[in-house]
Amino acid sequence: IYTLSLHDALPIYALRSDQPIKAKVDVELKHRGAAPLHLNDTKESGRVLVLFGPRGIEVREQKRTGSFSHFSVWQSSDPAAPEEAENPLIGYNEARDLIDPAGMIGTLLSESTLVDDQAVTWEGQQARLLVVRPTQLPAELEAEKVSTAGQPKPIIAEAKIWLGADGLPLALERTQAIRFPPAVKVTQQQTLTFQQVGGRLLVRRSTETFSGTALTALRGADTKKVKVTVD
Repeated sequence: IYTLSLHDALPIYALRSDQPIKAKVDVELKHRGAAPLHLNDTKESGRVLVLFGPRGIEVREQKRTGSFSHFSVWQSSDPAAPEEAENPLIGYNEARDLIDPAGMIGTLLSESTLVDDQAVTWEGQQARLLVVRPTQLPAELEAEKVSTAGQPKPIIAEAKIWLGADGLPLALERTQAIRFPPAVKVTQQQTLTFQQVGGRLLVRRSTETFSGTALTALRGADTKKVKVTVD
């Protein structure tokens, strides 16, 4: 294990730009929650415009559609809570990361330790895979370690970055998990693929999943898919 030098790893800051840009962001959201005698499913989709210019980042929601199914013997059906209807498809921080992933990757690497570096293939092309973990994460909580009782450690935090032959990012996968078996298990994973537009790094696609289980009977899962296009 050794500290990752950002400048030695990849020329990430060369892919940032302060030039104006407008990106179309298509979003799909799915939620499924289950408990004894209770089921809740929602699906939403929509399009958002993300603009960057002299006034900074602006997020403009263009359209949004959705469906909702609900069954419960202990609660009346409610198609949507008011606060849920007001939740944006894309928040400010997510919009910033979509149009400036180089800045996000730079911050991630500056706060991480490189634990593996290997030659691999990514979608049929030669690539380099970096595996990093938060610098502040105690060594005894690393993902591959197990406790003396043979149980996985309760915290997992890891990121994988695939680099092309030119040393520039192709994809990123981030995983976080909290496990206290058998009662609680929460996992969040995000996979990003990248594109370059005019020498600027942008996210091409993002898939984020969140799942949780409590007391074996309470389960929930959320999936968010994002596609970014620039005219």
